[in-house]
Amino acid sequence: MSENKFQEIKDNLRELYLKDERPWLVGFSGGKDSTMVAAMVFETVLSVPKEQRNKEVHFVCTDTRVEIPAIVEAIESTLARMRKCSIENDLKIEVHLLRPPAEQSFWANIIGRGYPPPNRTFRWCTQRLKIDPVNRFVETRLGRWSEAILHLGARRAESASRAQTLAGRESRNGLTRHADLPRVWVSNPIEHLSTEEVWAWLLQYPNPWGGDNRALYKLYANAGGGGECPIHIDTSTPSCGNSRFGCWTCTVVERDKASEGLLATGDERMEHLLSFRETLLEFREPSNGHRDMRRMNGNDGPGPLKIEARRELLKRLLKLQEETNLTLISDEELLLIQKFWKAARDPDDGRGVARIVNKQKGLVMTNLKEVNRLRDLQEQVAQEKQISVETLRRLLAKVEEYSEYERPRGLQDDMLNILRDDLAQQSLAESSSKPL
Repeated sequence: MSENKFQEIKDNLRELYLKDERPWLVGFSGGKDSTMVAAMVFETVLSVPKEQRNKEVHFVCTDTRVEIPAIVEAIESTLARMRKCSIENDLKIEVHLLRPPAEQSFWANIIGRGYPPPNRTFRWCTQRLKIDPVNRFVETRLGRWSEAILHLGARRAESASRAQTLAGRESRNGLTRHADLPRVWVSNPIEHLSTEEVWAWLLQYPNPWGGDNRALYKLYANAGGGGECPIHIDTSTPSCGNSRFGCWTCTVVERDKASEGLLATGDERMEHLLSFRETLLEFREPSNGHRDMRRMNGNDGPGPLKIEARRELLKRLLKLQEETNLTLISDEELLLIQKFWKAARDPDDGRGVARIVNKQKGLVMTNLKEVNRLRDLQEQVAQEKQISVETLRRLLAKVEEYSEYERPRGLQDDMLNILRDDLAQQSLAESSSKPL
């Protein structure tokens, strides 16, 4: 029975690829469901003759900058193989690892702005770290597309709430209209598969980009059987819940079972990361004295973290970085934290971050002034070339992405696409500014 289901899914995808001109977006989180959808999309494009591979296909994956290290390592390795497979087979599949800008990163918000660590009633992280990067990417592309189709790995068997959400959306030819992006239609190819069927397929067939899924299965087993955080593109997507791969900093859940499972199987880094998560919980609790008792709007009640609490968190984070040998915070984030501290209620003198960094034993970092100079230079060049600074940074990132290849075939087309995005955004801005 399952074989017939699998073949039907592939047949439907191939028909949609050939008969529908709309570009494809594919959400990829690195978990079992999105891996199956990704593999089926690759197989679909590989099955089409080269002369008919005219559709733009974009894989989008988000890295919140605070993901569990083992998950990040697995995802980055998979994305690299996907890129190589696409280039070698001329599939016209682009892979994008999206991150929140430094201004909206977890540490910029907590240590810089003083946001309390998230809880169930104030879950500010999902919007900033997961939803916004994907939506910005999609909206930019829609500037030059009329509509697009987004393939996701959502399944009804995941939960009762997920089944209700999928059943309740407007459907047309098997596609549902996106809740927040009206020109995006959502496809859920594996919607009716069970968890057992997903694993059966993943373990039976090798990935089109190379390798098998035994390592992924082991990762799930080591993490206690937890599920992955889905790719987020709107607020209707469920939060990670209690069984999840996601951010090691997550203070929304009572227990981080995935991190605990990885620690139990020998990933010693997780011991230090879990300990820091407890520190975040401690600093969130108003009775522990780390929060201002006046809200940002001036009303009485638990407000932002005090400036001395933010300093202490930065000291502990840099120590954690040294203990784990992981890059946990960037120089750009440190630069922004100093900027936010200067505007805090009890403003810093402008040297607090530098003093903490300089005292950190064994810490190797570039000069923050050099980072600031580079940002200023990028803004200057962008102004001279009459493009947005974000576009310039995307171009630089794309060049860096291709630097690992001996022959960067496809780089020119990718850079042209970025410039087209910039022109589309300028056109949208100009049209919206015209009086009605």
